[in-house]
Order: sequence, then structure tokens, then C-alpha cells
Amino acid sequence: MTNKRWKIGPVQYLHRIGTLKMILLVLWLLLNTFLLLHRGIYLQHESAKYINQARLFLATGAPESPNFWLYIIQILLIALSIKLHLGFFFVVLVQFLFNLVATAFFYKTVQYIFADHRTAFVATLLLLADYCYQEFNTYLYTESLFNSFTLILSCYLIHVQSLTIKKVSAVIAMLLIICITRPTGLLFLPPTFLYLFLVFFRNTAPWKKIALLTGISILFFFALNLALGSGGELDFMLPFRDDRIICGLPTLPSFQPINTTTNGNSLYGLLYYITHNTLQFLRLAGLKSAAFWGLAREWYSTRHNIYLIVFFWSLYLMILTSLGYWFRRNLYILFYLLSAIGLTWFTVMLTCDDWGNRFYLTISPFIIILAMPAVQKVLRSRSKSI
Repeated sequence: MTNKRWKIGPVQYLHRIGTLKMILLVLWLLLNTFLLLHRGIYLQHESAKYINQARLFLATGAPESPNFWLYIIQILLIALSIKLHLGFFFVVLVQFLFNLVATAFFYKTVQYIFADHRTAFVATLLLLADYCYQEFNTYLYTESLFNSFTLILSCYLIHVQSLTIKKVSAVIAMLLIICITRPTGLLFLPPTFLYLFLVFFRNTAPWKKIALLTGISILFFFALNLALGSGGELDFMLPFRDDRIICGLPTLPSFQPINTTTNGNSLYGLLYYITHNTLQFLRLAGLKSAAFWGLAREWYSTRHNIYLIVFFWSLYLMILTSLGYWFRRNLYILFYLLSAIGLTWFTVMLTCDDWGNRFYLTISPFIIILAMPAVQKVLRSRSKSI
């Protein structure tokens, strides 16, 4: 079948690709300029916490408690801006830069998966329209860098065609950076290594597969247990003690005593809680899942809730119609994306959901990618009808 794109000629086609990219760049500039001018640099709440930790780091050479080492990238960036008297705009500028790189990688990856620049254009347009995702670029929270780093890692993985020492080193370095940007970076360890395992080691000897999977599992659970026990403000039993669905918003009227161990901040503590309070765990898991996937919040405006529901629920419907494509053509990419989404969801069930959907926003680019087969089908049908 003749590819329709060549009917307009290769030069014109390349020009059209350049135009699409330029449109996206202009929209990215306009969006982030608007966010900066409209909201300014957000310095309250968690921003203030990381600023204080940065000042403490400059004074003592260490953050307040061990758990803050899992946020050290943001703390060091703020500390650098303070030390060199660059102002907090420098932090935002760095966040803008990595967001732009991640957006470009996102476009390139969607184009790589679907071999279609129009689909990549629509996907990137949707990523820019993910306003809640983009607005953290002007916050001194960890989310902007974390979301950019995880998206860059994911796009890099999908492009890996052969496993070399250089590429493995790059993946490990990116994972390390992600894990010390936010502790939830640990959730990207299993999807990353299992994706590489499925793509590059599926034909290896069975005993080697078992040894590799065992090693990966031990590494992950060891790192996770260390993160859980890092202390500070982390208390993983708190959401279960006061029936907390949204982090920071306890629902004390429905309080019920629970059976816990002396060290709830551990894998054993979480497992003990689940096995000894199963009904409560399942009830709370259902409520947290509804909050995680439903997205609407009672403290949001009606307009904001409508935007969230229309935008993301439309993507859910497109994903349902796209599953056949993924199973037939890109099963391993599907596995990676669903693994990252599923682990984030499961973590919410084990802790609590965020008041501003921040945990969900990290995996929202993956939601967009999963919906793209439906978009490509519509684009192709429109091309045929012209």
C-alpha cells in the first residue's frame, strides 16, 4: 500500500513535521510563560519544607532526617540556588529545561511506537493540556523534576534496541537519580528491570532467568524496606489508624483500632497489618482506588472537576478500545506501562492518595500513550475520507 504521506512529496512532508514540532514548542512556551506569570513561583507548603532543608544542608552538610536523602536532588538544587545567590527562578528554569526535554522525548517516543507524527503531535498536545501535570513546573516541589525524570527514563527504555554496558549504565544512573528525587522512584525499579528482562533475556537458560529475577526481587525489596524505615515524618500506619483516604485529611469519626507491629514502617509491618486487618484494608483500598482513578475532589471547583473527568475519563474509554492493538503489536511496552501504573495504584492503596492527584499525575503520560491507538485509528480514517 502506498503511504499517503508521500503523495505530498518528501520535502513537503518533512516541512509539515517541522511545523508540527514548532507549534508544540510555541504552545509549550506559552503555557509555561502563563504559569509563571499567572501563579508566580510557588514557595508555600512543601516548597517551604525543601527550602528549609536546603538551608539546613548548607549549614550542616546533611538534611534534618534520613528520609530527606530520598528527596536530595530537589534539596541540592535549591541549596545551589541559595549558595550562588541565583534566586529561586534558577530552580524553576532547571525544571522548565527538564520538562522540555521530557516533552521532546515523549513526542519522539510516541512517533517511534506508532510511526506517525500526527499521532505524536496529538499525544504531545494532550500532555501539554494536562494542566495539573504542567503547573508543578513553577512549584519548588519534587514533582516537576520527578515527573520529567521518570518520563525520560521510560522513553529511553522504549528506544533501547540492544543491551550494552553503556545503556545499562545509563538506565541504572537514571534509576538512581529518580530514587533520590522522590522515594516513589523505587516503584520504577521492577517495571524497568522486568521490561529489560522480557525484551532481552526471554530466550536465556531457565536457571539464569530464575537467578536474575531473584536478584532483582531481593534488590527491590531491600531498597523498599530501607525507604520505609528511613524515619522522619514518614508513618505508614497513620492512614490506617485514622481511616485516611487523602493524605493529610484524617476521617477520625470512623476510627477503628487496628492490630500493628511495633515497627509499622517496614515491609513486615505492612504485611502484618494487611493480614490482621484484612476487611479494613480492603474497604480503605476501595475508597483510595475510587479517589485515585476518579480524580475529582470536593475542594476543587466544579469547572476543575469537570475538566479532570472529561479529560482523563475520555482517555480511559480510548484505552479500552486500544487494548487489542497493544496485545497484538507492543505487548512488552504495554507490560511496562501497566506495571508502572499498577505499582503506583497499589502504593496508594498501601498509603493514601494525594489531595492534588500528584501520584496519579506521574503516570498520566502513560495513560495518554495507552490511549493513542484509538487516536491513530481516527486520524487514519479521516485521511482515507479526504
